[in-house]
Amino acid sequence: MHSFDGTFTFWIILSSLSTLCQSVLEISDPPAPGDKTIRIEENTAPGNEIFIMTVNYDNGGTLLYALIPTRVSEYIELVDNGNQATLKLKKALDFEVTKQILFSVRVSDNLGSTPDIAEFVLNVLPMNEHPPTFSPSLIFQRIVENTPYDALVATLTCTDPDVGSSGCSNMRITSGDDGIQNKFKVVGNQQIRTTNTPLDYETKMLYNLIIEATDAPPTGSVRTGTMTLVVAVDPVNEFTPSIVGQPLGRRIDENVAPGTEVLDVDVTDNDKGDHGKVSFEITAGNTGDVFMIMEDSGQIFTKGFLDYETTPSHSLTIRVTDGGGSSSTAVASITLENVDDNPPECSKRQLQKSIAENTTVGSKIAAIDCSDKDGSSFPLSYRIFPQDYFDITGSGDLQVKRGLVYDSGTYSHSLTVEVRDSVHTATVNVLILLTPVNDFRPNFLALSVDVREDTLIGAEIATVSVIDSDAYPDNVHQFSIVSVENGLPDSFLIDSSSGKIYLAHKLDYESTTFYRITISVDDGGVYQTTGRVNVYVQNVNDNRPMCQNSVLTASVSELADAGFVVIPNLGCSDRDRDALSYSFNQQPSDNRFTVSPFGELKVNGVLNYEDTPFYSIEISINDGKFTTVMSIAVEIINQNEWPPTFLKSAVQVSIPENQLPRTPVVTVSAIDRDNDRLTYNFRTTYRNFLLDSNSGEIFLTTPLDREMEDVYELHVLASDGGRQSTATVMVEVIDVNEPPQFTKSNYRFSVNENTASGQTIESVTADDKDTTGDNMKLSYSIVSGNGESFFQINPNTGKLMVDSPPDYEVATEVLLVIRATDKGTPQQSEVCSVRIEIKDINDNQPMFSSSTIQIWIPEDVAVGKSVTQIFASDKDSALNGNNKMSYSSDSNVPFEIDPSSGVVTVTNDLDRETTERYEMIVIATDKGNLQLSGTLTVDVLVTDVNDNPPSVIGTYDTTIPEDFAVGIRIFSIKVQDPDDNRNFNFSILTGNIDSSFTLDPTDGYLILSSKLDRELVERYEIVIQVADVGDPSFSTSVTTTINIDDVNDVKPAFKSSSYDFSVKEHTMLATTVGKVEATDGDEGENSKLFYSIATLWTGGDGMFAINQSSGEIYTIKDLDREIESQYLLWIRVQDGGSPPFSTEITVNITVEDINDQTPVFEKQAYKASILENLAKGSKILTAKALDLDEGLNGEVIYEIDFTTQEGILAEQFFGVRSESGDIILKRQVDREVYQELTFPMIARDSGAPPRSSKVNVTIEIIDVNDNRPQFLPQFYNSEASMTDYCDAVITTVIAVDRDSEANAVISYRLNPTETDSLFQVDNFGNVKSENQLTESKYVLQIESFDGGEPPLTSLKDALVRIDTFESEMVVITFYLQLTLVTYLAMENEFIDHLQEVFREDFPTSYVRRWCIKDEIQSVIVHVYAVRNDITNDVKNLQVEKTFLKNGDLIERLQLNLNEIPTVLVEGKTWDRFQVEKVVPLGKTLLYSPPDPVTQAEEKDDLGLLLGLTFGLLAFLIISVLIVYLAWRRKWCKNRDFNFLNSSKNPRVQIIEIKSLSDKSPDDGDEMTGGKIKGTKATSILAVSPLKHTELPKPERDTNEPLLNFPRSQAPVFMKTSPNLSIQRPDTPVFGKTSPDYSGISSRQEFKSVTLSPSLFGNPMSNTSTPAPTKPVSFNPNRGVDFVTGWMYEEDPETKTRKWLRTPDNASR
Repeated sequence: MHSFDGTFTFWIILSSLSTLCQSVLEISDPPAPGDKTIRIEENTAPGNEIFIMTVNYDNGGTLLYALIPTRVSEYIELVDNGNQATLKLKKALDFEVTKQILFSVRVSDNLGSTPDIAEFVLNVLPMNEHPPTFSPSLIFQRIVENTPYDALVATLTCTDPDVGSSGCSNMRITSGDDGIQNKFKVVGNQQIRTTNTPLDYETKMLYNLIIEATDAPPTGSVRTGTMTLVVAVDPVNEFTPSIVGQPLGRRIDENVAPGTEVLDVDVTDNDKGDHGKVSFEITAGNTGDVFMIMEDSGQIFTKGFLDYETTPSHSLTIRVTDGGGSSSTAVASITLENVDDNPPECSKRQLQKSIAENTTVGSKIAAIDCSDKDGSSFPLSYRIFPQDYFDITGSGDLQVKRGLVYDSGTYSHSLTVEVRDSVHTATVNVLILLTPVNDFRPNFLALSVDVREDTLIGAEIATVSVIDSDAYPDNVHQFSIVSVENGLPDSFLIDSSSGKIYLAHKLDYESTTFYRITISVDDGGVYQTTGRVNVYVQNVNDNRPMCQNSVLTASVSELADAGFVVIPNLGCSDRDRDALSYSFNQQPSDNRFTVSPFGELKVNGVLNYEDTPFYSIEISINDGKFTTVMSIAVEIINQNEWPPTFLKSAVQVSIPENQLPRTPVVTVSAIDRDNDRLTYNFRTTYRNFLLDSNSGEIFLTTPLDREMEDVYELHVLASDGGRQSTATVMVEVIDVNEPPQFTKSNYRFSVNENTASGQTIESVTADDKDTTGDNMKLSYSIVSGNGESFFQINPNTGKLMVDSPPDYEVATEVLLVIRATDKGTPQQSEVCSVRIEIKDINDNQPMFSSSTIQIWIPEDVAVGKSVTQIFASDKDSALNGNNKMSYSSDSNVPFEIDPSSGVVTVTNDLDRETTERYEMIVIATDKGNLQLSGTLTVDVLVTDVNDNPPSVIGTYDTTIPEDFAVGIRIFSIKVQDPDDNRNFNFSILTGNIDSSFTLDPTDGYLILSSKLDRELVERYEIVIQVADVGDPSFSTSVTTTINIDDVNDVKPAFKSSSYDFSVKEHTMLATTVGKVEATDGDEGENSKLFYSIATLWTGGDGMFAINQSSGEIYTIKDLDREIESQYLLWIRVQDGGSPPFSTEITVNITVEDINDQTPVFEKQAYKASILENLAKGSKILTAKALDLDEGLNGEVIYEIDFTTQEGILAEQFFGVRSESGDIILKRQVDREVYQELTFPMIARDSGAPPRSSKVNVTIEIIDVNDNRPQFLPQFYNSEASMTDYCDAVITTVIAVDRDSEANAVISYRLNPTETDSLFQVDNFGNVKSENQLTESKYVLQIESFDGGEPPLTSLKDALVRIDTFESEMVVITFYLQLTLVTYLAMENEFIDHLQEVFREDFPTSYVRRWCIKDEIQSVIVHVYAVRNDITNDVKNLQVEKTFLKNGDLIERLQLNLNEIPTVLVEGKTWDRFQVEKVVPLGKTLLYSPPDPVTQAEEKDDLGLLLGLTFGLLAFLIISVLIVYLAWRRKWCKNRDFNFLNSSKNPRVQIIEIKSLSDKSPDDGDEMTGGKIKGTKATSILAVSPLKHTELPKPERDTNEPLLNFPRSQAPVFMKTSPNLSIQRPDTPVFGKTSPDYSGISSRQEFKSVTLSPSLFGNPMSNTSTPAPTKPVSFNPNRGVDFVTGWMYEEDPETKTRKWLRTPDNASR
């Protein structure tokens, strides 16, 4: 081991003192205490050298240095310079955090010598860095003026972060207090408290205290901090307000206007400010709220109208309260003086009397009863207006003056009676109603009208006009229909009061073209007359085009040519035979179809399934008026025409070589114009690829290798099943990029600081294994470490260059991260590190922390006193003395600086008054090679010492007016002091008489503190003292003279205490209302008076103006009393003084009423509902009107307007109370006559002239159940099948009820009611039976009853005759190629046509349709016929009804071989009915027997022939046999003929048929002159579709459900309901056997029905009505009568024959 042979040399650098000490110690010596102690100030900047250690060592090795402990390196940096080591401050130190650091330096070499250790103590010296700080810096505090001594005002918080500086140790109030008489003090450097000088709110209300705290640092300059304490002084309420002049009271008239001043309450309060301000209020005694008091002045005014009769006196409690809450009260007594103010009062203000028009002249008709509350001293007088027909006596009796006439149009007289006393007027309105006399007969005016057949039921078609010279009510007519020619009486309705005729039944021009209505007119008296109205029916086109189907479907090949017929016939026709036109709309609208004028749907262009596979066509069929729309769906049939087509036949795609299997490569897509499904396949197998046959997507199956193969060619086939196409896919394999590599991972270079930009340092190099393309191209960049932008790199070569000159003082070393990046995709990169050392040169001059510093020193500072110390720093290193410096100054100032320490001291005496500021330039120079220097300007401010008294600037003599406002500043004392004094204390020494002025002790403002009176003191001479706040204090004084000027001080006064004026409403503009006058005791300009309207107490603004010179008040807008009747003006008079004085007074203006308002009803119309049996005298409603006028002008009377027909009519039933508007029922109203009454009602006021208005009153009459149901008609003639039945409904009975709603809802029941009856009747009047009927005839009695409470029943029952028939014997069946809707529309015509055919042989027969069945495109109609209509009359109830047999009907239709009728009647054909065939319902043709008379004649003729010659008998027999055999052969052939070749199940089934007509079946069948007089319409309620099912060709089964209607007659018109119901048939349509009724309960035996003898006015038998008939044989024997040659059927059991047909007919 070797030891050091030499010594340590220690350099201790106190950078803040710039002192360098050197000590040479032996290594072996123990360290002496304090020898290695380092002291630095806490504000020493990091980087400064704090110690230099030099080691004497010559052993040839290298010295090594280390800090112990190592954590010291956070604050200290050790720089190794060989035999010399430098300690630098690395981190700034804070004395408040770290006061001392203990550490050691170990020195060793690399030869293994024994190390030595040097121990150090680093002491941190404090600096005064922070001033004292208050928190908060501003405090606001309130304190009352009577606060006691030493009271706490505020607690202050002051802190100083410096340690040992004794911060906040000296605290004082620097300004804002009262100076000599301070009100506040500082206690314990923390609290502000009050002194023994009391606070006075009246003297000063606010203090802004500036409080200063000063620290006491052991070194450095003293620092201060300030805060502001704002203290507001709050006043104390010391005095209670006092009301003067008690007791308070006054007497006034009761009719004074609102706004009249009554009293002025005066109050005193010695408090000042808000506590001296008082407010007034009335707390009690203000009955009716008729008085008000001004809150601020205490003036009491009337607020409303006073009334002596209600309240003769008022005791008002007045409370006055000051601003501090103190109050006192007093009572003011107001006594009212009574005046005469009562108008006359009448017991009735409206009077109504009814008298006959022939009342004699002089008759007394009424008495007016009036009185006056003011007593007999005011007698009443009467006058009447008008005086033409009536007059009045002095006692108030009303008499007739001359004759009255009612029929001339004067129905009533409205009179006004005026009643007057000495002052007031009252009116009574009298209405005289005249009673008429009936003496004229009404005259009927003939009338003829034309009515279209499509006129709606309920439409008004005419109005009957009648002339009657009588007046109401004898000219009120009642109209009624007596009869209707060619129709029933109820075909039309007439309004009984208006004579308006309404259509009650549907018109049909084809049935009836003319009606004559006979009408009866009754005037309500003794006269009655009749007249006629002719109604001519006008024909219209009322049939819509009909199509067999509303929806059709069709299909057509897309190859169909233009003109191809898709649908040959649309199946549309028009019952009116109008020409049809076709138009259509197709979707899509490409005009590929058209429709011909003949109803053919054709192809119009080229069809393409691929473009449009489906068309929706809507065709409109129009007959010139109506339009029917049908829809057609056309499907286009596809054809395979096109091969698949690839979207791209050649596809190129690239894929990286590193993609995984199942990676999608590309999707090939093809399309087929035929829209066929496509499949995809490879032409051959490819090892690396897979193809999805459905989507055409290609996938990888194995990884690719670009080095093995870089391109693949794939062939793909697309097929639609018949045709195929090929596409080629080229797959290119893409290379994958690899990252570059640097030749070295770390580089190390060096460079001198300040090296010029662009200078090359070194280069870095990287290699890339890629050999082609962008993958091998490299780019270099700096990634990080170049924060100062010292360096840059060439991106292509990697050469490092200087970008900006490096700075050693910024960074001694830079570590760069360099990246090399290739240009492949994706890019690859690699990084390396480059460490660059920056070498130092002397390039920094010494620097001061700032270019200028300021110091303050008092002017009495001693010579040689140190005033500050200067420090500079150098950023260079210690190498070559680059950062060591000395100080100097060339400035001519009384100061000098130490070159080493930088301490500045005073060299001469200072005088602030001569020179208060010095500027010293200090130079710091370093010791480096090529020395550098820096400068600092030291600004020395000399602070003042108080040694001069203050002086007042200028003079302060002034003049102010005697009304100068209290609290206003007069002037401010301006002061100057050679010393540096800014604050002075001002005070008044003498001359402040009565303390009229106050002097602000701080600012010197002279303020007026109390009111001036020039008459008492006209001049003030005040001596003011000004003292500075120095120590010691100096003062001076000044005398000011204040002169007082006189001002205007006499207020103008009105000659009267108040004014009352009146003016009529709507008077002319600029009308003078009144004049006010005032006087003023002043003279000159101060006595000139000016009038104005100050404000309005009540009333609208801008209605009046005042002449400002004369005081005349006049109108400037139209006055309306109803809007504002009272105006209360606040009039002000003001003099011409400056400032002017003014006085106000109340002027009350009353607007007098004129009759300018019309009574207005509260509603625009009135409506009420009453029961028709409401008791007489009942109140119905009240119609109230409002008239805004007053007095008689506003009194309203009510009456019905008798000048109108409605009012005359209403007066029969209603009365009006004239005074209230109540409407009273005088007479009950029959709702069946009047459902509603509307009449005008009048409201009339009592003004002169009177004004009136009208309102319509509507009274709705509510029905009560007071009418019984009545059958119309009463007799019903109907038929029903005995066995087979289509519908349970046989007929429908109809009853009507004149009541309404529930009272008119009618139900039906059998009379007598039988629970086991074969028949039932429902609530709709449908007579039903679902039982087997065994008798030939039934007679039912049916009773109707309404839904009222209690219900009423019909007085007469309906009588229903039901004759039975066997359907197979009498029914024939028509097969028509018509839709159900088309057939129903023309059924009436069809039945009429049949009837015309059969009436050729049977003139009084009638035809009825029994059943109907819908076959979708066709209908099957079953009909039967009755031989005559004799049974339509109830008188023939006992006569048997004869049905025509099916053979009778078939024979007369003259069927051809196709079973189509050929018979013609009046030239009419069967074409329009599109008859397919006609067959009997039964299997056998039957015929009616011949007439008995004809048969007898034939027998006589035959006997005569037999008697003439016997020889001819044999010939005759042979001839008959030959004819019979021929006939028999054809008959058998016809018998075996199959009438139904094929049939399908019906698609619709009619479930329920409801009658649309309100006419009875009997009405529809009534015959007049051989023609049907009326018809009945029915409606299908439910039809729904059935699934189509093909069935075999069965024979008819009578159990088949058939469409059927009430059996009484066939319907004329049917309308299909939108919600139809379908029922599927359970059995074939027709069967081969007899009907099977096993599923139907057998009909019960018909019980006898007893008919009332008075039912129809004819006596009738009480025996059972249905006559028994013989049973029917279903297996008869047939033969020919050899005598007559007639065919017959014979019952094998009874041997009874039934004639079938003649031999002549058999030949067919």
